[in-house]
Amino acid sequence: MTFSHLLDQLRHKTLVRERENLLHRYGKITKIMRKVDKELSLPVFVTITMSMVGLFWSGYRLSFQKHAINVYSSTHVSSVICYLTFQLILMISASMTNEMEKKVKSTVQCLKYKFPHYIRETKFTEVFTKENNLTLWKIYVLDRSLIVTGFGTLLTYGILIGTLGN
Repeated sequence: MTFSHLLDQLRHKTLVRERENLLHRYGKITKIMRKVDKELSLPVFVTITMSMVGLFWSGYRLSFQKHAINVYSSTHVSSVICYLTFQLILMISASMTNEMEKKVKSTVQCLKYKFPHYIRETKFTEVFTKENNLTLWKIYVLDRSLIVTGFGTLLTYGILIGTLGN
């Protein structure tokens, strides 16, 4: 939400002083984003991994249970929904944040020459030399493709283990 507000303000005609203020705010937001990634990338990695494991096993039990009882089936369905919801909330919000950061960064870089020379030399190099992405334990940048890849992996392993189990 903060990035979209900043992007809207950057696209409107602004005075030099206002642009400097927006660049300063962009620097603050990206600094906070780097801190969040530093502190929470490992817990998010563990949470998403555990959520995928729970989603897999609940889905596997639901699909390949020979003597299904309605009570157990409803338990498995609710756990699948819980794991899926939790995983999607984390992954979608992080990937949307990364996408908005890229949009704002490209917009600010396009406006680079509308800033005075002293700001281009100092603030731009300070802001744009660091990577600003939310990651999974610094291994993978969270993006939309990870969501699709995760479900493809769960489906592939489910088919493989289901076939081997029979």
